[in-house]
Amino acid sequence: MALEVLVFRSLFRNTSLELREGPKVSYQWEKWLWLAALAFHWSFFIIFVRHFRFFLEPVPAFLHGLERADGFLQLGLPGIYLSDLLFLVAVTYLFIRRVIIPRIKYISLPADYFPLFVLLGMAVSGILMRYFIKVDITKVKELAINLVTFQPAVPEGIGVIFYIHLFLVCTLF
Repeated sequence: MALEVLVFRSLFRNTSLELREGPKVSYQWEKWLWLAALAFHWSFFIIFVRHFRFFLEPVPAFLHGLERADGFLQLGLPGIYLSDLLFLVAVTYLFIRRVIIPRIKYISLPADYFPLFVLLGMAVSGILMRYFIKVDITKVKELAINLVTFQPAVPEGIGVIFYIHLFLVCTLF
């Protein structure tokens, strides 16, 4: 059960059946789907845990360690988190796969696309906040702690992009 939960063992063994010229049947291993699912779920988990720093005071040491391990690729300020890039690439792959492969496109419903769009919006708004449109992190942390302690007070000057990100997170949950 642990292998199924942690590394998607059944998806790893997934194969696709395809009819070739004549009566030939060929099987292909769906390794890209497995890799994208693994990258998506683990990077989403790391991002989720990394966001606990907004709700905890003082921030535990394991969160600082997780941030250092995730942001080891220091190309500038702020440092680039590997999980952000993996999450964005994995969600984009899962969306493109759903649009391009005819069999999957045929069985896809609008309800299958909606979570992908919400996840893409969350990723893009989060990346915009972190790297391009600066948001006052101290005010965000103040708002988060106020919400967790059931003393809602909205600080001034957080920025619209944060509220868009928060809306998308709430929509997903």
